[in-house]
Amino acid sequence: MNLFIEAAKQQGFNMPLHALRGVAAVIVLLFHLQGRVVEAFGFTFPPIFNGSAAVTFFFVLSGLVVGASLAKSGLTSSSVALYFHRRVFRIMPLMIVTVTIGGIYLLLIDPQMRYPLNPREYGDFTPMKFIVGYVGYSLKANPPSWSIFVELIGSILIPLMLLSGTRLRNVLLTFVACIALSLIPVDFKHYWHFYMISFFVGLTVLLWGKWLAGHAEKLPGIIFWLVVLALSASFYLVRPVTGEGYGDVWIVYWETASIAPVVAIIFYLPQRFSLLNGSTFKFLGDVSYSLYLTHSILLVTLLNAVTSLMGNTGIAAITYCAVTIVCCLVVAQISYRVVEVEGSRLGERLRRRPKVIQGAA
Repeated sequence: MNLFIEAAKQQGFNMPLHALRGVAAVIVLLFHLQGRVVEAFGFTFPPIFNGSAAVTFFFVLSGLVVGASLAKSGLTSSSVALYFHRRVFRIMPLMIVTVTIGGIYLLLIDPQMRYPLNPREYGDFTPMKFIVGYVGYSLKANPPSWSIFVELIGSILIPLMLLSGTRLRNVLLTFVACIALSLIPVDFKHYWHFYMISFFVGLTVLLWGKWLAGHAEKLPGIIFWLVVLALSASFYLVRPVTGEGYGDVWIVYWETASIAPVVAIIFYLPQRFSLLNGSTFKFLGDVSYSLYLTHSILLVTLLNAVTSLMGNTGIAAITYCAVTIVCCLVVAQISYRVVEVEGSRLGERLRRRPKVIQGAA
């Protein structure tokens, strides 16, 4: 018996968590938009938008949702092969499109622009950086793609994480192994080794989340929401308060430990978060991946366009923010339908084609 497989059997689609993925993508957009406004217009803002925390949330959520999806199918060679096939066609079509567009932009347009896609001190954009950018190893063609590199590694390791579910002792040993991996004194690319603890803790929500949610459900309403808000604030504010950056592993521990209980409560008590079932939140959840990967190029393109037409005035800054948010959401919707959905459908058609040929024979 595998503990993860047994715990995942009764779980279905969770709209509140789907919606919060969209909210997190919007926070990343606003975080980067704020940075561009500071760069071009010289305004100063308090650290309202925490894009780094939003990315940690993505990793915890992926560990839970992606791991639960595989666990429901069991850990057979065919189910794991199907899992990898679907992950590739879920992640890579949009990566290929956005990195290609970003690379062409860097080669042909960016050198003539006042505001570059990347800081000039990052160095030249080489063919090798273009190629490895397709898996997020180089982030120059599309800066947010670094987290997709981490997501790809997490997706590869999730089946191995699930194997630890045969015994509770093995789950604990795997947790210790993730901690040990994060403490290796090597600067792995994008600090991917830090975030494997986020994936695994997200996966373990299947083991302890229902227990936690059961106790939370018994709390008086006001206490319940105070606990949720306190955990969320602890998760969201730690980087702005401390000023720590990506190279600090303890921040990843803190963010993961703070947000995982919130994810667990939402996962097992979705009825308490029915506000997130609205059509607007569903839309944001649907386009979250597209919004995340398409916004960076739009931010710099629109910044150069607006400042060339209107200068660096306050009205130009307001116009830039309004136009950028609208354009990013529109492009995300188009990208979701044309690239994400069709990419997944292409993967399903390719997967079934050998069966059709065999049947015809």
